[in-house]
Amino acid sequence: MLIAIAVVVGALVVGAAGLVGWAYTSVGSRLERTWDVAVPALELPSDAASLARGEHLLRHVCACVECHGDDLGGRAFVDEPALGRVMGSNLTTGRGGVGGALDADDWARAILHGVGSDHRSLVIMPSEDYTHLSAPDLAALIAYARTVPPVDRETTIELTPLAQVLIATGELPAVSAELIDHDVTLPAAVAPGPTLEHGEYLARMCTGCHGRDFQGQVMAAAPPGTPPVPGIGRRGMTGWTQADFERALRRGQKPGGVAMHPFMPSRYYAGMTDDEVTALWTYLQTVE
Repeated sequence: MLIAIAVVVGALVVGAAGLVGWAYTSVGSRLERTWDVAVPALELPSDAASLARGEHLLRHVCACVECHGDDLGGRAFVDEPALGRVMGSNLTTGRGGVGGALDADDWARAILHGVGSDHRSLVIMPSEDYTHLSAPDLAALIAYARTVPPVDRETTIELTPLAQVLIATGELPAVSAELIDHDVTLPAAVAPGPTLEHGEYLARMCTGCHGRDFQGQVMAAAPPGTPPVPGIGRRGMTGWTQADFERALRRGQKPGGVAMHPFMPSRYYAGMTDDEVTALWTYLQTVE
């Protein structure tokens, strides 16, 4: 009996080791693939109004600071024993930063396509949320990002064997360039305002968590215990008022003042303008 158990355990260990080995090879080859993607020719602005627009987009609409930190020096946005530790890149010109080595094309390639300056895929870069950015907004965001003070901080990506297996089997969508429609063209600029058109433009930023149809989804990379992300169409927000929606965005509270799960990054969206909140609400009320 003991010999039989030992044989079974040994087979399981060998099988697990084989699975992990296959996963490392698979993920490694996918991350080594190079991507030849087209980027728009951008003229980066330098006027105060454009830089202010870029800062607003970066901090309160695109919420780049959620992964790259308030100082853009990088922060750990995944830090779980089962999955590992993933830090957003240090985007500044400080020690450990990549900002000094990136030109406008490199910035655009990363934001729109999830592809680095070496033409290889970035890891867990939510570019699918940003492929619809207009050229003026993209240029303003990049222009602002290039002005932030240098931060000396090294950033790392450390994935556990389990994370490697999940990525290899498609359960954890982490190879960013594989998730993008690289043929999408930038839309025309949308005038800011409390309009349906502007709301639709802004809502594209919500798809990474709430799903492309805004019906909600389970987030594979979320911390353990995180509930499924809810839908934000009319059905998902049945009974909500615009005031409830604003409270959720800015305070992280459900109707009645109940705190939302902290996975909802309301502290970043608290800086959205009244017109942006109204536009988002107006558009999402047209989504079933």
